[in-house]
Amino acid sequence: MNILIVIMFTAHYINRALIYPFLIRGGKPMTIDMFLASVFLISLNGYIQGFYHAKYAIYPLYHWTSFGFLIGFPTYFAGMVINCHSDHILRHLRGHNEIDYKIPRGGAFEYVSCANYFGGLL
Repeated sequence: MNILIVIMFTAHYINRALIYPFLIRGGKPMTIDMFLASVFLISLNGYIQGFYHAKYAIYPLYHWTSFGFLIGFPTYFAGMVINCHSDHILRHLRGHNEIDYKIPRGGAFEYVSCANYFGGLL
């Protein structure tokens, strides 16, 4: 069970820290202090969660059928899908040289205004 939780955690951070930044078109340059702060906070968070799941979290085999897992895993998966799809919509919101403000449409944006954050919160 621990390995599944670590895989879920790792998949989220690989998407957020390694895949997503390279998919963004244009954008503003990042200062070195912002980059270092991001690396520090992500590393600290990863260490704390990884240490906890490696050292202290023990899930019995019946946890696969527990209420928490049966609700939590699909919720995590739905959040990841909403987050990735919303990021895709936002990345393709404007054309190549457009600077106008546009309201995102489609997906979870039909229900909430910040669908990418909503997916991340799930």
